[in-house]
Amino acid sequence: MNAPLRPSDFVGELCVALAHRWEPERLFMIFTAYLDESGTHAGAKVSAMGGHVASARQWRKYSDRTHKLFKRYGVKKYHAINVRRGHGDFRGWTVDRKIKFLDDFQHVINETMEGAVVAFIRDEDYRFYRNLSWPKKTRPDSKYTIMFRGCFAHVVDLVGHIPQATEPRLHIVLEDGHPNAEDARRSYKWVRDRLPQAQRALAGLTFCDKTELPVAAADHFAYNAWGDVVGQKPIGVSRERTKSPDSYRGNAVWVDLNRDSLKSLHEQAIRVAYGGPSSLPPAIQELLS
Repeated sequence: MNAPLRPSDFVGELCVALAHRWEPERLFMIFTAYLDESGTHAGAKVSAMGGHVASARQWRKYSDRTHKLFKRYGVKKYHAINVRRGHGDFRGWTVDRKIKFLDDFQHVINETMEGAVVAFIRDEDYRFYRNLSWPKKTRPDSKYTIMFRGCFAHVVDLVGHIPQATEPRLHIVLEDGHPNAEDARRSYKWVRDRLPQAQRALAGLTFCDKTELPVAAADHFAYNAWGDVVGQKPIGVSRERTKSPDSYRGNAVWVDLNRDSLKSLHEQAIRVAYGGPSSLPPAIQELLS
């Protein structure tokens, strides 16, 4: 993160751009990949992508409360791994201060977000997927794109089941600058173009700077969820009662992108490239049988 965190009007700007007016109950999703080298470097056993779903009003409440929280602790730039390592604004912090700050931050997220999703893919399973037979016209997706698709599917389902959401429009926001961003855009466009009902429900895919406060929540969630999966030791044990476990509403979905789901994506890629069953060449039909 290269600039100080500030109260974000990013979601409000999206509202105005999409609806030409401020509509605080319009639903948006903000999620970002956790891209720190401990989760995505060559040889890493697990990678993760995660983020949150919330209405524009909820994002505004989150941003206001997070800005005040960060100001109280003297945090100008947030990166989840910096808390653990004691880098940046967290240099010199005691374990107790780190635990208290993270508990306060998680409590704000718990009380303001509609829901969350995180997708995981293991390197050994991804190598299995890449080593499947890929006929001409087909190509395997990157880890980033597969995780994006896993998050995308579950967030669409989550928004579709929110009782108070009447014809919600979902705007997806990813962190800008990732080398596989265009693959995510291609995947998003594929869903939008093939599902007539998605034309109105999906309001667009946007890329934003990591300095935006909503991305801090996604970074925090994805990093800590990744840490749980790989067995990362906690920073420490709180000496006081924490409040975030009590405020958590069980509204996070964990998506395990295992070999079964990866094989389904492989088969889908082939069918899309070659058309329906009747148009598949014999060799391709045998491959899918």
